[in-house]
Amino acid sequence: MQKKLNITILCKVVDNFGDIGVVYRLSKALSELNKFHKKFPKTKIRIIVDNLESFKLLCPKIKLNKDFQRVKNWKIFQWDSPLCLEEFKKVPPEIILECFQCGRPDWLEKLLFEIKIPNICQIIMIDYLTAEDYAETFHRLQSLTRSSRVKKINFMPGFTEKTGGLIISKKEFKFFKHKEFFSKFDLINPQSNQKFNILFFSYERDLKPIVKSFQNFSQNFLNSNLNVNLARGAGFSSFCSAYNIERKKSEHNFFNLTELNFLPQEKWDLLMQKSEITFIRGEDSLSRACLYGKPFIWNAYLQSEDYQLVKVQALLNRMRPYFSEELFKIVETCYLVYNGKEGNLENAITNFLYSYRELFPCFQEFSKSVIKNGDLATNLLEFIMTIKN
Repeated sequence: MQKKLNITILCKVVDNFGDIGVVYRLSKALSELNKFHKKFPKTKIRIIVDNLESFKLLCPKIKLNKDFQRVKNWKIFQWDSPLCLEEFKKVPPEIILECFQCGRPDWLEKLLFEIKIPNICQIIMIDYLTAEDYAETFHRLQSLTRSSRVKKINFMPGFTEKTGGLIISKKEFKFFKHKEFFSKFDLINPQSNQKFNILFFSYERDLKPIVKSFQNFSQNFLNSNLNVNLARGAGFSSFCSAYNIERKKSEHNFFNLTELNFLPQEKWDLLMQKSEITFIRGEDSLSRACLYGKPFIWNAYLQSEDYQLVKVQALLNRMRPYFSEELFKIVETCYLVYNGKEGNLENAITNFLYSYRELFPCFQEFSKSVIKNGDLATNLLEFIMTIKN
């Protein structure tokens, strides 16, 4: 009988929901692997997190103000809870997933390097998702610690076979197999009353050009059958304000706006799958958009010296082989201007929307290429088994 694998996951919530969203998704994926692949041991997962409020919004079963709780057979601890040291003394960590350069709590540093646990502990650094070339260089790269009994190695999510890939649940794999995510919206008959759904989730910025391009698309291309599902977040108020201003000025039927309440992760995934186009931000939503095979536009986190444009261009370079030169130019211009490069944002978004029919199969092919790299949880657990044996 296989011994259960003891995995500790560390997470500090930096950007609202992206970090904890990935940790929640990874925990679910690791927990389910044994059900589908008997070669993998069952996992005992302990999650150490510093923000239960954000975690609860994604996973409603989480209880606030609890130093310790059990959810989905996981043990969940507050980051600096006094309960942690005694718990982890009794059952020392074997594998620690240190997510997104979050560091380690003081009690864990003490346990690893002062008290010194009896077993060898493997710290695996799960880094941020990036399409940049360094993801391949850093993947499985070892580094030193203060103790020979504490090993540390990088594990990089990514878009190529030389990285760990993206998290893909078994339920999603079944959908991919039957191509249920790839059903094309019917734009052959623009006079039909079929609703075209856009999901919009962005950082704060002037969103008036985007509202104008949406109205142009709805009025001139969709027979006024556009519905925009607006997600809560930094860009929510700006979009609502721009929408109300432009609707009052318009002499035509304006597109429909649905203001969403915050959705748990599973419901958010379903909404992304059902949307014809997604405007998304954050690592977790980006990974879903890349997998679901629908046209999407990514709003990268704003960084000093416009470094977000480097990250956006790196993603575009991964996508380039699946587009014609003409279509790629439309996508590239849209992504770069949307993320801060000088240009006409309204025109860039409008050109992207009007090219939906032609762009759709290109995004499908890009999605299939990403899926071929395999599931990050599977790749990670296979790697863990090699370093433990």
